[in-house]
Amino acid sequence: MKIEHLAVSSNSEEDSDNFFIKLLGLKKLRSFVVSSDLMEQFFKIKKEHKVIRYGTEEVSVEVFITGDKSKVLDKFTHMCLVIEDRAKLIDTARQMNYEVIKVPRRDSDVFYLFLKDKFGNLYEIK
Repeated sequence: MKIEHLAVSSNSEEDSDNFFIKLLGLKKLRSFVVSSDLMEQFFKIKKEHKVIRYGTEEVSVEVFITGDKSKVLDKFTHMCLVIEDRAKLIDTARQMNYEVIKVPRRDSDVFYLFLKDKFGNLYEIK
């Protein structure tokens, strides 16, 4: 089995570009619109949505642009990303005003690391 893509939401394309392009270094691969009819069939939301696909050869993320001020409701769902330079990512994330959640591991010098985007999506960073 292979995961083809993961999907999250964002309030705006600008927020989405800042997180996935400027912070994580992904490329914007394409964008498309999902009709209100399909959105209703898939997700029970009768509203057309723009979707942006970001990715690299290793990962692909679809971002549904809500165009409103809603936030994520689920507190547990997250994706885990393996990053080469966590220290640099933490510095950049803080400079860009993203929430950085750094929790020390018990009896160790290492730590758990999570980032939250502006929508409230959670990303574990290893």
